[in-house]
Amino acid sequence: MKYSLILCSNMHMDIDKANSIFSENQHIEWVSDYKIADVVIIMTCAFGTKKRYSMFVIADVIKSTKPKTRIIATGCLAKLNKTELEALPNLEVKSLEEVLKMLKMEEDSGCKYEICKIPQDTVIISNGCLKKCSYCVYPLFEGKYTSKPLEAVLSEVKSLYKSGEPVIYITGAHETSDYGIDLYGKRSFARLIDEVCTNFPNAKYVIGWFHPVGLTDDVIRVLSKHKNIVQIMVHIQHVENALLSNMNRPKFEETEERIQKLHAVRPDLGISTELIVGFPGETEEMFNHLVEYLEKRRNIFTDIGIASYEPVINTKASKLSNLPRLEVRNARMQVIKEKFGAVGYEAPKDFEPLLSSFFEACYLLDWYADEM
Repeated sequence: MKYSLILCSNMHMDIDKANSIFSENQHIEWVSDYKIADVVIIMTCAFGTKKRYSMFVIADVIKSTKPKTRIIATGCLAKLNKTELEALPNLEVKSLEEVLKMLKMEEDSGCKYEICKIPQDTVIISNGCLKKCSYCVYPLFEGKYTSKPLEAVLSEVKSLYKSGEPVIYITGAHETSDYGIDLYGKRSFARLIDEVCTNFPNAKYVIGWFHPVGLTDDVIRVLSKHKNIVQIMVHIQHVENALLSNMNRPKFEETEERIQKLHAVRPDLGISTELIVGFPGETEEMFNHLVEYLEKRRNIFTDIGIASYEPVINTKASKLSNLPRLEVRNARMQVIKEKFGAVGYEAPKDFEPLLSSFFEACYLLDWYADEM
């Protein structure tokens, strides 16, 4: 039996999961060419335009694989739109846990196949998210928050460090600042990053996906102490408290105070952030306030990611009223993208039906429904 695994996203957490699947199932023969595989596992993505891309991948796999090939969809989209995916021909929909169980039950041939992991410069220290941001579906996918033991994190950093990796990215799969709360009874990121930087001082470190409330005094002290920490990503999302309240995010003044305190002790530290425009209730005036704030903070934010809001089913935000039109949301995203050199994430069509995306992919592949 030959197996193939396809990633629909290059997100660090998906790469980490794929590498775990490979390393834990070395009794299985993995092939890169899914057209010759007996079982194809598609790790789908539900974020933005990757949703449509996932449907294109599914259509291509159904079209191109051998007869009787077993095709399995897993990942975020498989959780979010399980019913719609189950309506597609010749496709099984399973959770990642079900896929892992299936792989472990595969008969052990006695062989140990050579496994080539997908390289990345990232150490993922935790999985899941304790925050309840109203627009985000990840907590619904991942369940409880789980941290890797400190010793395991240090071992992974050591491996990258010994390989000569000049910059090591330290992040949670979804949220970093709550690291250790499940293992040690309190947030322990300050302790973790202090040990990392002390034990492996000749690399540079970038910290990802940090919630503003986690930017506590002890974390700021550690960031001040270790100059080999060169960047941290702190998501502010917006500057309007009315919107932040509906997002279930901290008040703007609280976040701004923490960022200013950090910048005061580490003016050389790169601070990147992510924003959402076009959230339900955002007026032109509110958007202009955000632009004005970014103008004043050009000396602080080294990188900006900007997403035009995308309603995601099963989230609280998707039920809010006063959603700006799609063209307005994307236009506001474009303004910040051009004005500040931001990386932009455009919202796709609102609640685009998955089956429509699937059949669109079929036609783009010159493959018609009557051939299915």
